[in-house]
Amino acid sequence: MNHRNLIYFLPPFLLGVLAVVGGLVPGWVDAWWFLPFLISAVLIGLPHGAADWGVLRRLVGRESRPTACVCVLIYSLLLVASACAVFLIPALGLGIFLLVSAWHFGGGDSHDFQNQFGLKKRKGLLIIVAASRGTLIVTAPFLFRFGDMFGICESWCVILGAGWIPSHLSDAFETALQVVFGLAAALAAVSILWILFSGGRKPAVWLALETVLLLASFSLLHPLFALGSYFLCWHSLRHLTHLRILCDVGRRSGWLLRLSGPFMLPSLLAIVALGWGTGSLKSPEQGAIILLIFFAIVTPAHQWLVSREIQSPSPA
Repeated sequence: MNHRNLIYFLPPFLLGVLAVVGGLVPGWVDAWWFLPFLISAVLIGLPHGAADWGVLRRLVGRESRPTACVCVLIYSLLLVASACAVFLIPALGLGIFLLVSAWHFGGGDSHDFQNQFGLKKRKGLLIIVAASRGTLIVTAPFLFRFGDMFGICESWCVILGAGWIPSHLSDAFETALQVVFGLAAALAAVSILWILFSGGRKPAVWLALETVLLLASFSLLHPLFALGSYFLCWHSLRHLTHLRILCDVGRRSGWLLRLSGPFMLPSLLAIVALGWGTGSLKSPEQGAIILLIFFAIVTPAHQWLVSREIQSPSPA
């Protein structure tokens, strides 16, 4: 198996192994649900976000000065706008984070899928794949463990000094998420059948297998353990390959830290300051939620850059 196939097929296998482990020792997974987020933040997750510095530097060197200035301005404004939403209206910031995460994860998986199976010309199909995949990833944790996810959302808002959805509206919120999940599942089935009847048996089977593995992991694992595992073992691992190709870093060791450049240390300091300022460094569980809050601030700008430079048709 060549390197490209290994990077594509290994992540679902790793997530499947974790799902089996979760089924065998559910108590341990529930107690240590924060572990994948803490690991991914230091080893892969935070560095691959901080690598926006390297991608921006490449963009500035490639584009004309006016275009480069506009791109840097858009990136900066998105950071400021998302920070304002998170701190001023935490529930709104959380909602935006969920929507952008669906776009980010769905777009990334769809991009990888089209590259692996040579489906770049089928834009309509790939939009459906991206929309269904991203929506399933974001809504499945609520579907299988609504109480846990609702409590985590409440903790998010409490840390930021605000309130979440009133408890008497929780049933309506759960019903709405169930409807959205059902629509996403239907779209996923449509995309699989579309590919199958178009003669793409292998990609159709693999897309179905990926979908089943994702849903199995969310049904067997604590929702944030499943999300953190997907982020660590699947999304970030594949994304690092794109960064390496896009920025032409060669084979030297430490390339990710060099690519992260000046963004890495300020990101770590911002996370510590956020935890200290909110008094949320008392437990690893609170630390994981602080990481989520930080990701909510940086993800819109990161996704805009990723969609422009990596998920668009022209780059790697």
